[in-house]
Amino acid sequence: MVFWAPFPSYAQLIVAEGFSASVLVNNVLIGDGVQTRNAKFTGYDRAVGLFENGDKSDLGIDKGIILSSGIAVGAKGPNDDPGFTSGEGGPGHPILEKIAGIQTLDAAELSFEFKPQTSHVEFKYIFASDEYKEWVDAGFNDIFGFFISGPGISGEQNVALLPGNSIEVSIDNVNQKRNTQYFRDNAVLNTTLHKNIQADGLTVVLKASLVLQPCEWYTIKLAITDVGDPIKDSWVFVESKSFKHETLLGNDTSYCDSDFVRTLKSGYEDKQVKWSTGDTSHEIVVKDYGSYWVEVFTACGSFKDEIEIYPTVIDIDLGNDTSVCFGQSELKLGVKDRVFDSYKWSTGDTTDYLNVSTAGVYSLTVGRNGCYVSDSIHVTDGATPYFDLGSDTTICGNVDLVLAPHISGDTFQWSDGTNQSYITAKQSGKYFLTIWRKGCWYSDTISIRNIVEPKFDLGEENILLCEASELTFDTRLRDTINYKFLWSTGDTSPWIQVNTGGQFSVLVTNVECGFSASDQVVVTMLSEGQNFYVPNSFTPNADELNENFKPVFQFTDVTAYHFSIYNKWGQKIFETSDPNEFWDGKFNGEYVKPDVYIWDCQIRSTCLPDPLQYKHGTVSVLR
Repeated sequence: MVFWAPFPSYAQLIVAEGFSASVLVNNVLIGDGVQTRNAKFTGYDRAVGLFENGDKSDLGIDKGIILSSGIAVGAKGPNDDPGFTSGEGGPGHPILEKIAGIQTLDAAELSFEFKPQTSHVEFKYIFASDEYKEWVDAGFNDIFGFFISGPGISGEQNVALLPGNSIEVSIDNVNQKRNTQYFRDNAVLNTTLHKNIQADGLTVVLKASLVLQPCEWYTIKLAITDVGDPIKDSWVFVESKSFKHETLLGNDTSYCDSDFVRTLKSGYEDKQVKWSTGDTSHEIVVKDYGSYWVEVFTACGSFKDEIEIYPTVIDIDLGNDTSVCFGQSELKLGVKDRVFDSYKWSTGDTTDYLNVSTAGVYSLTVGRNGCYVSDSIHVTDGATPYFDLGSDTTICGNVDLVLAPHISGDTFQWSDGTNQSYITAKQSGKYFLTIWRKGCWYSDTISIRNIVEPKFDLGEENILLCEASELTFDTRLRDTINYKFLWSTGDTSPWIQVNTGGQFSVLVTNVECGFSASDQVVVTMLSEGQNFYVPNSFTPNADELNENFKPVFQFTDVTAYHFSIYNKWGQKIFETSDPNEFWDGKFNGEYVKPDVYIWDCQIRSTCLPDPLQYKHGTVSVLR
């Protein structure tokens, strides 16, 4: 079992499709004070969507809109395909086709009209592609652009440019060879980013700056397309609410500690402003962490811009001091859902988490941008109640064994459901015990094997056997490892076969305990020439002497039998097919009178020279 403390982790990018152009523009992209109209999307409906969780996936932009030359959700990591392709070869883009000089495919365009209140509007974006890095300088690549048109602009102008110059952002212009400061390699295995974004390469966060005439309507087209073929997808990520008026507030800023002074400027000294603090001057001084905004009033309305000032590294928490049942579980320490530049544990480890298997005090120091915070946790051993019921054992004779762990515990649970600290085993079987103590538990099992005197029976003590027959005497004990067998014949197997007369005995001995038992059988052989006889008289008078009449024979393997008696007039007065049944001298429940009676007998047996014997004669009934 593993107990997890919070630990840092990256998460997969979240991408959702199926939103209208109006929702993506007005609810996601546009910042405060920019008026829009006529939002429209052209292309495959799965090529546009919104994304979230960008910070945790180390994208560089946390959330916003996404455009793709394939499908938007294809941007999600991990980067498990060096040439991810989902394009269907749909129509291209006329403006991008002029730039590429060849046919384009799978174009996606999000366009809308907007009216700014000032002369400067900006938005932030990232370009990513699976055509990196192998298709750099290949002559044609997927391309994208942000094309603006309106008052003061000649035609449609691409504003997706590198900072400070007129170089368009493209695979051939920003890569591992040129303008590398703007490129991030995602084709290297075992990197953080590789786990979460599909593209093999991407730009850093870039900013598009628009110089416009205030209070006039402009049109902008955000477009991306495959070039030459629909193979390998590309994506553009545009930050949520970043399409806004420029101010001098700058980017969100962090400080190592709260001892800072920061001057915030609106950048619009010719306009009336109002700060979230209530100030109306064009700059303010702040000394506390928090969010600050300025509202700028213009000829066609007002807009707000906001900046957040926060600790570079906020305090971390390794959790409360805890007790762990070492041996049956371990503790994993870390800071959940947060990413730092450096990690230093008191053990010397520099990983983002630490597996703890022994008691002690553990501390972690994390750093970001030269700032550091620490936390510690005291881990104690929960005192797992180790015990031993002993080795599996064999008992000779009756079982009467006390099982006890010889340790203390809060709760005892035996396999038979009892809860006392010990039990007495009275029979063979498997016994186990679980003990709980201070939230920790431990179990042990013992198997008891019981050996008693061997029991077996060879059958009848005296057996009559025809010479042509064969008998098997079997102990029915098949365990030749733990039992030894010794027959009077010298055999040592669990059974023997005989076809002669004599006394046969066996001694069975248990090897482990020395227990022994024996049995014997006497076999009398009957001659093949031996016949049977029938008495010539009997006295059925209830004096318990010579009361019954039947044929007499010793062979036992009778397969057919019929015996009948007649009076001198030929009337049948007795009949049976049971070799063991006799005539008691009665007919219809009354004793017959003294006289001479006729009998006949048919018998079949392998002990007779002729298998079917027939005899008849007379018998005298005397009083």
